[in-house]
Amino acid sequence: MIDECNPAFYNRTRQKRGRKEVHPMKWGILGALDAEIDLIRSHMAITAETPMFGSVFYEGTVSGREVVLVCCGVGKVNAAVCAATAIGRFGADCIVNVGIAGAMAHGLHMLDVVISSEVGFHDQDAVMLDYYPKRAFFPADAALSALCDRACAAIPELNGRCRHGRIVSGDQFVNDAQLRRSINERFAPACVEMEGAAVGHAAYMFGKPYLVIRTMSDAADDDADETYDNFISEAAQTSASIILKMLALSAE
Repeated sequence: MIDECNPAFYNRTRQKRGRKEVHPMKWGILGALDAEIDLIRSHMAITAETPMFGSVFYEGTVSGREVVLVCCGVGKVNAAVCAATAIGRFGADCIVNVGIAGAMAHGLHMLDVVISSEVGFHDQDAVMLDYYPKRAFFPADAALSALCDRACAAIPELNGRCRHGRIVSGDQFVNDAQLRRSINERFAPACVEMEGAAVGHAAYMFGKPYLVIRTMSDAADDDADETYDNFISEAAQTSASIILKMLALSAE
């Protein structure tokens, strides 16, 4: 999709005074909850902390890679604002959204991982397709996706537990069997959450590559509240461990 995200180089090229300069790619990493970014932050050599829009943007390095990390808060607007800020204000060359989600696809179990093939909104009226950007789904970046596959393969505990699929987002925690069924019938997603589509939408508008990585914390059903409480910590750490491995692999 975008040359700067070629997995063979993971560099960005800038034009300066008539010549090209190659720089290491800067990663923007977003999680909605502190639990989703805590492990990443603990591995980060932080050089700056900037409070903006109710969040704190952490700049620094992980495995020698430039990173801007933020806990954006729950919901689509929070995610879109922070993704746009990571790109526009802090110069992120790609955006990766990590965290937890409710499993929707058949055979998807707690602590399994979904890597976005595309993202879309499950609470958006079809009339929105008449207006820019006139699309229901935003495809994830192929190079980031391939790197994520390598990262998952390098983590023994995730053997056979990672899949690619559609992720849908809406401004509600899905904990109702009837709503779950309705979303499945309309969109056939692998999982459902509250931020990924907004991140993909923002990245699309900026022309930047993105990826969403979600570990299942519940089944988006009538028991979701209890299941979520039981699995949130381990699910959040699983997604964080994947992006940490991606950063390490990209630095090799």
